Amino acid sequence: MHGTAEPKAFLRGITSKMDREVFETYDDDALENRILRSSLTACIALGEQARRREERRLHEAAQDKKVEGLIRKNSEAVKHAAQLEEALREAAAEKAKADGIAEGKAEAERAAAEAAKKAADEAQTAKERAAAEARGEAVA
Repeated sequence: MHGTAEPKAFLRGITSKMDREVFETYDDDALENRILRSSLTACIALGEQARRREERRLHEAAQDKKVEGLIRKNSEAVKHAAQLEEALREAAAEKAKADGIAEGKAEAERAAAEAAKKAADEAQTAKERAAAEARGEAVA
């Protein structure tokens, strides 16, 4: 039940029972003992209800703490993931830069090889012309 409705109903039940017992009992000591027992029973019931309510509150507080802990861990994991992502971006940029340098170096080597081949071809052509001129042939 919600709130204090359960103890109130319980107390009403005890009171009506006590009213019946009052008319049935003529011994004052016995009546006083019954009233005390009924009051004690009501107090025990109220105490039990308060204990259950406190246990429920403590359980909810513990659940809230667990949720807060999970949220904090998730937040830390998200921050760590963002840091890793940034590090990966930086590594990718460095790799692209290194690839660009390597590509540029390869391009320079190709250009140097082409220039060397062209120079060798021109030297061969010049050598052939010189040999032809030495033989007295007409050079075109």
